[in-house]
Amino acid sequence: MFTQMSEKIHIVIAIPFGYADRDRLVQFIESKFPEAEISVVHEEVSKPRVAETLVEHDASAPPAETAEEIAFQDSRSVMQKVADALSGFTRSGGS
Repeated sequence: MFTQMSEKIHIVIAIPFGYADRDRLVQFIESKFPEAEISVVHEEVSKPRVAETLVEHDASAPPAETAEEIAFQDSRSVMQKVADALSGFTRSGGS
């Protein structure tokens, strides 16, 4: 019997210093990933980018090693989805 794992998603987005569309970008990402906790950091980057994603699973159901591997794969998947969303945001008029 497999027990449903709960998960927490954390997304960190790096934005350029003085980025004018910060609030609009955060709202956009929140609308795409409503279950995620989103943080923004200022870095010397030319455009917004995904700095980090972390998916944490409740490891009580499967063995811990399996839960860690699932979380790693999920984090990579979420990072790609966020990167795609950021790309769409910048193409559609975000700075």
